[in-house]
Amino acid sequence: MIYFDHVCMAAPNVYESTFRLSNETGIGNYDGGFFPLYGIGHRVVPLAQDIYIEVESVIDARALKRGEPLAVFMDRQAQDGDRFIGWCLRCDTPEELEAFAAHHGTRVDPETTGKTAGRQMMNGSRGFALQTPSAMVAWPAGKPNLYFKPGADAAHAGSLPVVPGSGDVQGRGLAWIEIGETQAALAAWLGDVGSPSNFPFEIRYNAGPAGFYAMGVQTDRGVIEIRRPAVRIERA
Repeated sequence: MIYFDHVCMAAPNVYESTFRLSNETGIGNYDGGFFPLYGIGHRVVPLAQDIYIEVESVIDARALKRGEPLAVFMDRQAQDGDRFIGWCLRCDTPEELEAFAAHHGTRVDPETTGKTAGRQMMNGSRGFALQTPSAMVAWPAGKPNLYFKPGADAAHAGSLPVVPGSGDVQGRGLAWIEIGETQAALAAWLGDVGSPSNFPFEIRYNAGPAGFYAMGVQTDRGVIEIRRPAVRIERA
């Protein structure tokens, strides 16, 4: 089965943008570590036990100098401020991930999309997730990619504690999301692996360019809307 997992928000400054997002919503955040391969820093705003926003920006200029594609893409997208550049789904089994890869004519490479590209946490642990299509295939086109996270005992990023004082509003999941295009376009992208009707929240289609535009988050203080510009499409 496919689930909504997280949305990536590119930021000019990961710290300032996360601080502002937590002030805006009252939802706390914590340090998610960094991606050594990409030169990107990462903070997490949990929206439920298994849903979150990842706020990211380039923190290592050497990645830009060497032309690392994801760093260049993220830096370019964030030139005018915060922007939702990618949204990510999660599946239960590696077979579902392989089926999604086959649907899009891609392959799952555990070396480049898992351990090598994993997130380094400040406590020494290393994040590990397989994905298809890659972020650099799906995100510039405004489409979601699919993740499988091996290790059932590993804590989900949405379940970890926030920094004390960073926010006391408790997220309880999604009430709705707003995306571009149409239901038919999302259904075609998901293929046989999932269906828009299976998500336990409302999907609002604005018929605009593909991308993620906004979400309504269920919290202990009611539904809170979070809206940012969607990714600037860089290729169809």
